[in-house]
Amino acid sequence: MEPLDNLATLHVEEERLRGVHLEQIANDEPLRDHIYLIREAMNILWALAHDHTNRSDDELVMQFLGIRLFNASAASIKLAYSGYYQQAFSALRDFLETFFLVDYLASFPDKIQGWKTADEKKLRNEFGPAAVRAALDARDGFVEKKRKKLYDLISHYATHATPAGFGMVIKDDLGEIGPFYRPEMFTAWMQEAVKMICNSGVVFGHHFQDVDLKILGTKAKYIADLNNWRRKYLERPSGGTSK
Repeated sequence: MEPLDNLATLHVEEERLRGVHLEQIANDEPLRDHIYLIREAMNILWALAHDHTNRSDDELVMQFLGIRLFNASAASIKLAYSGYYQQAFSALRDFLETFFLVDYLASFPDKIQGWKTADEKKLRNEFGPAAVRAALDARDGFVEKKRKKLYDLISHYATHATPAGFGMVIKDDLGEIGPFYRPEMFTAWMQEAVKMICNSGVVFGHHFQDVDLKILGTKAKYIADLNNWRRKYLERPSGGTSK
């Protein structure tokens, strides 16, 4: 008898769960709207990181960061659809950390080359996650430190190994090993993912002003889609700026 290929059977279950999650989306209007907006935000990232010919080394640096944003988004989606919710949230934390850096460099473009050439000490002290969040909070006049709270929350439950994180691998009061289906967890992931990823399309796009007409049209369509989504779910239309 041939030995059982456990990796193959695991993949079969992951693909089965992908179909289950797609069915959940098909039967839930908010989820359909959320994944549509995530897809369109990723289209912006793709257009500017892949299709756009950079005009400067600064733009090239930002394009590499855009690649990281796109890949983190895609990985999080893949993990969530496959039933690995904790890891999907962990990928969102990676996305969030990169997004904060992109937001910072887009707002302070004179810092791009400093970040690119920084040694480890400078990367940690001046451009580390805590320093970047503090700079963004100061820029926006935020005192509640919501960026840190969100970052710490995902770290605590998804990225770091903690007792509290056990709750993300429980179904029907039992721990689950491998992928599984928990519709409320998938919905919670989607609700966080759309809020994070949708802003990246605006902030990342704000850095690239000299683009061709096709990409300009892609950016305009995304702003319209984002405004429609915000009216429906947040009642706060975007003006198309990075703030």
